[in-house]
Amino acid sequence: MTAESRQDDDHKLAVRVTADRILCQAPEDGDRRTRSGILIPATATSADRRGLWAAVTEVGPLVRAVEPGDKVLFLPESVIEVDVRGDTFLIVRERDVHAVASQERPAGSTGLYL
Repeated sequence: MTAESRQDDDHKLAVRVTADRILCQAPEDGDRRTRSGILIPATATSADRRGLWAAVTEVGPLVRAVEPGDKVLFLPESVIEVDVRGDTFLIVRERDVHAVASQERPAGSTGLYL
């Protein structure tokens, strides 16, 4: 390996999401509390299909209903977890998104995404 090729490896590469993929910041795996205040540790597994909310950081060119800054709801088994320079991100297809939460609603929209 030459010094020039090693130098090229050290440059930062831009990450782009392709097609209908959405790049999300991984949610924290912290403990949860029930409405009555009972603590459920993060290590507890559940048989139910609990969805995850994650903040969108980037969208692919074919994504139509989601924008960076939105939060999306999806099932954990429908994502790919990736590590980009020490940060954990999730990649999910737009068709696997069950709901979208955003600050602004488009004109004429009911705000219901399900």
